[in-house]
Formats: sequence, C-alpha cells, structure tokens
Amino acid sequence: MQYTTFSDEEIKTLAQSIDQQGYAVLPAWASPAELEEVQGLVKRSVQEAGNSYVALTGHQAVAGTLLQEWGRSPVLLDLCKRIVAYATGRAANDSEEGIHQVLRCLVGDTGRRESMIFHYDSFVLTTIMPVCMPDGAKGDLLMLPSKRPLRGSYAMNLIDKLRVDNRWSQRHLVKAWEKGSSRFTQVAMEPGNMYLFWGYRSLHTNLPADPNGIRATAVFHYDNLHGASSLAGRIRSSLAYVRPRRRAMV
Repeated sequence: MQYTTFSDEEIKTLAQSIDQQGYAVLPAWASPAELEEVQGLVKRSVQEAGNSYVALTGHQAVAGTLLQEWGRSPVLLDLCKRIVAYATGRAANDSEEGIHQVLRCLVGDTGRRESMIFHYDSFVLTTIMPVCMPDGAKGDLLMLPSKRPLRGSYAMNLIDKLRVDNRWSQRHLVKAWEKGSSRFTQVAMEPGNMYLFWGYRSLHTNLPADPNGIRATAVFHYDNLHGASSLAGRIRSSLAYVRPRRRAMV
C-alpha cells in the first residue's frame, strides 16, 4: 500500500471532492507488484468457481492475502473514520469488524446479470479498488450522487430501498441512463486506484462489462448507519431462512 498517513487538509479535500463531484480518488493505492498479487487471487477464485460470478465476503474469505491486510489496515480505517467524522460531524457506528469488505468478480453472462442493479449501501462510506478490468466494456461505476440524506431511522432507510428495489424503478433508471440523462455520474475506474463515495446516500451500480473478460473490484464499506437497529436485526434474522437474491455491490 502506497499510503501511510493523511493530513487534516487531505481528509478535507477528499470529503469535499466527494460532495462536489460524487467521488474522490487516491491514485496508485496498490503498487504494481501488489496489484499483480491480488489479480492472481481473482483469477484463482474465478477458476475455482467454474469461470462464474464470485463474491468473497468478509475478512476470513480472503484470509492470508493482501486484501485481508488492507481490510484490517489501521491506515484505511483511520482514513474512513476521519472522512465520515468530517462529513457527518459525528463518530461512526463502529463494529467489531471495523471495515466490511467484499471481493466481487464479474465474468461471463452471470456477471452481466449482476450489473445495472441500482441500490443504496447500508454503509455511509464506500471505497473501491478496481483489481481487473476487461479490455472491452469495463463496467464503469454509475451513480446518482447524494440522492438521499442520512436517515435517522432504519424504517426510513428501508422505505428508500423498497422504492428502488422493484422492476418499475429499475427500468425507469435504466431508461433514463440510456436516454442520456445528465443526472448520472459515470466513473471510469483504473486498476490500483482507490475510489471513495457516499455509498449510503448515492444510488449506484456498474455498467455491464465485457463478458469475455473479468471485472473485479475490492470493496471496503465503513460505518453501518443502522447496524444497531433492532428492526434491522429482526429482518436479517428472518431473511437468514430465505435464499437471498444476489445484489449488485459495485
């Protein structure tokens, strides 16, 4: 990892960039050698899955790798804490896990089916490091920045998500994009860079990627706004008995 500390001015600049253009970028988060190592993990994971969609969730799923090291990095955790504190004026809702991480690999037709699903994250801050991008269509990040405020209750958050997670809303959003609506922000991501945005507030997805290549992103979420909600806990418990539909996770 190329970064070791961040000054108060750098934190301010990053947060303001997210507010003004929808996202911020930390160039060359991974060195060429580190990127190559993580790309090797992606290729092995995709092969083991029969050249199909893969999502490795949590620290243990990537145990012993650079991704686990980054997911537990004091530098990344400090960065996330300070950006959230600067932007919200409050301390984050820390959990034992700290940063929630996912390695998401899109490939073939299954990868295309996992694209263009607009959603809000449960976490205030989302950071993404692209690992692999196809030679053709790369599956750019697509968002409507700061579409909603931070909700004071899980119930309001749930209503927001239900308004989006339906066929009519999804079709409306896709058609608006296809017609060239200027409301959207498209981010062409480069492997090795780290991209930061308000995952909770911004409605987002990824464009379809070339099915003949691999689109892999290491995603790090921070500050589960309603993580302590009893309602959220009851819903999670009830859904544990139902096979979940995979959701796009950028």
